[in-house]
Amino acid sequence: MNVAKRPVGIDSRVRDILDILKIQINDCVQMIGIFGMGGIGKSTLAKAIYNQLIVGFQGFDGSCFVASIRSEISKGHNGLVGLQRKLLRKILKIKEFDIGNVDEGISLIKERLKSKRVLIVLDEVDHISQLESLAGQRNWFGLGSVVIITTRNAHLLSDLRAHEKYEIEALSSNDSLQLLSWHAFGVPVPPEDYTEVSERIVRYTGGLPLALTVLGSHLRGRSVEEWSNNIDKLRLMPPDDVQEILRISYDTLDDDIQSIFLDIAYTKKKRSSRCMI
Repeated sequence: MNVAKRPVGIDSRVRDILDILKIQINDCVQMIGIFGMGGIGKSTLAKAIYNQLIVGFQGFDGSCFVASIRSEISKGHNGLVGLQRKLLRKILKIKEFDIGNVDEGISLIKERLKSKRVLIVLDEVDHISQLESLAGQRNWFGLGSVVIITTRNAHLLSDLRAHEKYEIEALSSNDSLQLLSWHAFGVPVPPEDYTEVSERIVRYTGGLPLALTVLGSHLRGRSVEEWSNNIDKLRLMPPDDVQEILRISYDTLDDDIQSIFLDIAYTKKKRSSRCMI
């Protein structure tokens, strides 16, 4: 899997999860849930782990990275049945499966994969039905299998043990600055005359990798004056890509939490209007 053009801050997180998996890699079926807000790097981390497991452990009878499940379902691409077909086709190397409905797909997955050591990534899971239809129980798969789940909703991982849940934290200030610099300047450290304005951008993004990537690309090739002029505009009205990132994260909250979020955002906006970033 292609991971990312500049996978800053990924290596240490990959090591964390691989250390968990090494403990019982051949003794049981392991499920690892990676959770965090939208744009924090869950899919990027899952791709990096997938690559490491394929190369490092080998011995899997088959593997499948089911990408962007939330997006695929929303687009109506044959729904869960389509994802079940994809999973079986990829792992078993069979061109087509005749699956009439989700329950039939569940039975087929259990029947065909229960004796196989498989590596499965379920990316962007946002509803329990998706998990239950593709990897509902550990005994669906053979010993030594690994199932990795990425989601924004930690509640979907309630059946996993504590050590099988991994929350992705925001990037540190140093990693954030490096990621922004790579996308804006093509080097890991910003030019000296851009250092101060870059640090202000880093504070604005709060360590969100996708926002740093989008903003770095947006500001690439612009003068220091243009960067400075854009900061307030970006804070109040970010480019469309960043707005979409934040909107998707906001839309996943329930009504009560959305109200609290808006109250906090309004208070923060009033405070920030009285001071510089």
